[in-house]
Amino acid sequence: MPKNDAESKTSPCDKTHDTARHKADILKALAHPDRIRIFEALATGEKTVTQIVELLGAKSAITSRHLAVLRNAGLIAARKQGLNVYYANKMPCLLSIFSCVDQAICDIADEHSLVAAYIRK
Repeated sequence: MPKNDAESKTSPCDKTHDTARHKADILKALAHPDRIRIFEALATGEKTVTQIVELLGAKSAITSRHLAVLRNAGLIAARKQGLNVYYANKMPCLLSIFSCVDQAICDIADEHSLVAAYIRK
């Protein structure tokens, strides 16, 4: 039994807490090609909304919605300086997931090529 209020609160990192749900929430926030592009682009440093809009070639309203999803998930941070809002990647550790996915894409493509070559024989 918890001895005080601080001990009774659970953290997402506790083994008893539903960490799978939190992981799914993070992955859902990244589950759009434009949000992945934004997240990866911010790994190289802060960018303004204007720079992100140019990067995506999308309308600023759509880009703002994508930024809000990433911000609400805690994946990016925003700071205002003068008239500009600058965004930064708060979770660069997640970039290794994309490296793994890139490798999986290549491996799957290689497997498909082998199957296609076998079928063509």
